[in-house]
Amino acid sequence: MQQVLVAIIGIFAVAFATWKLMPARSRLRLLLALDGWAATRPGLAAWRMRSLKPRITRAAGSGCDGCAANDTPHRPR
Repeated sequence: MQQVLVAIIGIFAVAFATWKLMPARSRLRLLLALDGWAATRPGLAAWRMRSLKPRITRAAGSGCDGCAANDTPHRPR
């Protein structure tokens, strides 16, 4: 039982370290692939909107609003 628990913790640690050390472009591609897979399963629709969509938005960056060349006044949302 102890060996199984240590193996699970080890696998989780390796997966977490791999995710954090992965380049942003690869992380975004992986999130988009996961979203494409989840889109084919209707039971995962709530999970996609609640959890996956905000992560993809954050991983994609701020878009044109984040560019230093964008000098247009910001509108309140």
